[in-house]
Amino acid sequence: MSDQPGSWASPGGWTSPTGEPAPLLDSPAPPPPATAGFQAPPGWGGPQTTTGGWGVQRPPEVRPGVVPLRPLGLGELLDGAVAVIRRYPRPALGLSAAVAIVSTVLNVILALTALEPLLSFDSTTFSEGNTDQLEGALGGAALGGAGTAIISGLSTLLLTGIMTAIAGRAVLGQPMTFAEAWAQVRPALPRLLGIAVLTSFVVYGIAIVAIAVAVGLVAVTGVAGALVAVPLGLGGVAAAVYLYGRLSLAPAVALLEKAGVRTSLRRSGVLVRRSWWRVIGILLLTLLIGSFVAQIVQVPFLIFGALPTGLGSLTNPTGGGTRLLVLGYIGAGIAQTVVAPFTAGVRALLYIDRRMRAEGLDVALTASLAAPTP
Repeated sequence: MSDQPGSWASPGGWTSPTGEPAPLLDSPAPPPPATAGFQAPPGWGGPQTTTGGWGVQRPPEVRPGVVPLRPLGLGELLDGAVAVIRRYPRPALGLSAAVAIVSTVLNVILALTALEPLLSFDSTTFSEGNTDQLEGALGGAALGGAGTAIISGLSTLLLTGIMTAIAGRAVLGQPMTFAEAWAQVRPALPRLLGIAVLTSFVVYGIAIVAIAVAVGLVAVTGVAGALVAVPLGLGGVAAAVYLYGRLSLAPAVALLEKAGVRTSLRRSGVLVRRSWWRVIGILLLTLLIGSFVAQIVQVPFLIFGALPTGLGSLTNPTGGGTRLLVLGYIGAGIAQTVVAPFTAGVRALLYIDRRMRAEGLDVALTASLAAPTP
């Protein structure tokens, strides 16, 4: 097994290309099959040759794991993410549930402490000229919102790393336990955190600065400034979306290739460069599906939290607001347990798909798996 940086510790694992972008393997592999009569390993199923259009003989489809070793379509990426969860339920859902429980507890604590002044804000007191309560409410809301965003970002980061590790094994059909998944993700946490911080700073920073400048321009120059402000704001948002898609595969690179922060961001840009529209489209579709499922899971909690529990709640809605927020966080935690593994799994499989398309990784893995065991 190679110890050089970039190798993934598994038979026939992933390694980052050095020099020219070509896939490397940890163990030597025979030349890839060049004839239609390629003999697939026993148990992989399917005929030894298949006939395509115009009578062309194609090699059989190799599928040692959850997806075939070839460039993947949209449906195969979505189905593959679900298959990863079904085949590895303990590491996928177990670690996801653990992260969701911790994040939910922290969010509930924030709701009962930092956000409590906002929930108990009395408008009649403010109308009498007392601004202390308003300042406390706004300060608590800002602190609670920032804390919630940090907790959500860290939990998403951790789940993305976990599902990337599991998906790397799932593609090759190799087993992975709860402890093995965590052992692989733990050393990569600093790199994953660095990627998340830099990506958020660049993507959201550009959008926020562009929008702020546009709003300030309109405020200073009036309606005439809108001719410049509107394109400027839209351009900043477009640049942020472009960078989000270009840097989206960096977490998978950092985990599977054991690359550093800058190398991971650069490698992600190389892999996405010629397929940005496809990558961003799949990511946005996955986000839409995940949001829809999450809303379905959360709606019962929100309805129950909004219902009055007695006559006292009608005259004093403060307790109802706290209950609604707490139940909303609980519903979000349960939704995260189900949705986060799916969205992270799609992103991990998308990274593998891009390497298959751009670097021929499918050919190298197929040849490695077909090689006789010494």
